[in-house]
Amino acid sequence: MDRKVKRKPKTRTSYEERLRLGKGFLFHWLTYVLFALIVCTVGLTYMYFWLQRYEEHSVNGAMTRYMQMVGNHEWDAIYDEDVENFLELNDRITYENYLIWLYGDANVSGMTFSYSGSDSYSDYYDVYYQQEKLCALEVHKDEETDSWKVRTVSQSKRYSFDVMEGTTFSINNIPIDDTFYNENDHVPMGFENYGFENLLPNTKRYYIDSFINAPALQLSNPSYTYVLDHVRNNFYIGPSPDPEMIDIYTKEITDTAIAYCKYITKDGTFYALNQHLYPNTTFYYNILGFDPQWFSTHDAIEFKNIEVFDLMPIGDNFFLGSISFDYHVIASDVSKTYSSTYQLFFVKNSYGQWRMFDMSIISDSGNQ
Repeated sequence: MDRKVKRKPKTRTSYEERLRLGKGFLFHWLTYVLFALIVCTVGLTYMYFWLQRYEEHSVNGAMTRYMQMVGNHEWDAIYDEDVENFLELNDRITYENYLIWLYGDANVSGMTFSYSGSDSYSDYYDVYYQQEKLCALEVHKDEETDSWKVRTVSQSKRYSFDVMEGTTFSINNIPIDDTFYNENDHVPMGFENYGFENLLPNTKRYYIDSFINAPALQLSNPSYTYVLDHVRNNFYIGPSPDPEMIDIYTKEITDTAIAYCKYITKDGTFYALNQHLYPNTTFYYNILGFDPQWFSTHDAIEFKNIEVFDLMPIGDNFFLGSISFDYHVIASDVSKTYSSTYQLFFVKNSYGQWRMFDMSIISDSGNQ
């Protein structure tokens, strides 16, 4: 007799049971995902920490980070770090414009660094872009934070500063004191070697490098002023002229500049110019031997837009100042305008008369 095999009846999973199993699976899956995210986050944080540490604590890392800021055009942040970590005498606008001009849209990832030297404070690296030297970086290690600080070395333009007694000065809000190289007992630079030394006030002269352009100065004494000698790159810092001095200086400079200009264009004589000159100086002999034949024949002249500025007394017997003007020349139906700016230096002679002993041409251009 055949025996029938009884099969176990299938059990059907209820909806509630399937829901419970699904929730359990989802919970475990989310747990694994969350765990993986935590592990990845910790790993990335750890990697970021070490990358940041590498950037701060290695020279190459610090320079790479700096160039990333350049590539992102973070000019304000770059300047802020420069001021915080270095002695920066250039103002924000001047320095940032220099960086924009220097780097432009260069691909910073293509830049390489080459060690070039060091001093007692910093190391220096040349930056190369497309196999050509672009600029130099200064790097300095901050011992407190054990991190490297980086900045672009700006064009190194040197200025000197002749300071008369009675004031101190600052540049970019940095006081200029004896920590900067200086020398005592100088007469103002543009007045040296003329035999005037006994009549001139003594000054303290500072020599300072690393300027992009001529800086703006802040003076502690509001009754003092400063003037830049454009040929010698020297600043004179001393008392401001009073209203009477301004009137006298303005007339002397205007009359002398016009007499000089008329002489070199054959509209005036050396005799007329000589009434304004101090004799036996280099400038005197140069102008005495000047031949004005080069200037073309013309019918009429006219001086326009005359402005006298940057006036400063140097003691009781000397002063300097500048003048700009347009010199309009007319010949038949043709005319031409020459725009000129001069800086003039005067001494009072033994008769109490002001005479020019030197002059610098700051600019001189002709326009139709």
